[in-house]
Amino acid sequence: MKSNYEPLSKHIRLVDYRNSEEVTSTVLGISIDKEFMPSVANVIGTDLSRYKLISKGLFACNPMHVGRDERLPIALYEKANPAIVSPAYFMFEIIDHAILNEEYLMMWFRRPEFDRICWLHTDGSVRGGITWDDICRLELPIPPIEKQLEIVNSYKAITERIALKKKI
Repeated sequence: MKSNYEPLSKHIRLVDYRNSEEVTSTVLGISIDKEFMPSVANVIGTDLSRYKLISKGLFACNPMHVGRDERLPIALYEKANPAIVSPAYFMFEIIDHAILNEEYLMMWFRRPEFDRICWLHTDGSVRGGITWDDICRLELPIPPIEKQLEIVNSYKAITERIALKKKI
């Protein structure tokens, strides 16, 4: 049933927007739970204009810790106000939103199978990094956009119900 799997390279492209005009000083990292979080890095005296500027709809990932954590820290930025991330992170965007939905893609990134495949592609360094080319070669199913939206909506409904039950 792998007939509709396609390499990520067909659907995403690397972007590199820098904080050259020092738009913000909000530095974020990515947790192993695939969410943005305030950075724990000491940036006192650091030139933040070299950091990458992330805005709504862009993805960022930390390719350096996959082997150590057995997960690819990757997240979709959904806030209206821009922030900055490490210059070592990969930042990318979806090429055509009529073919691939960003929330569907993020759902796929959250799957344990995705992390396992990434882990198998890590290099031999101490931390076990992954290259941009390796990420682009990873394959995932790309159903029609209508089906993607249906999957995303179902997933949201389920997660909202779980959150409500936990709250109760």
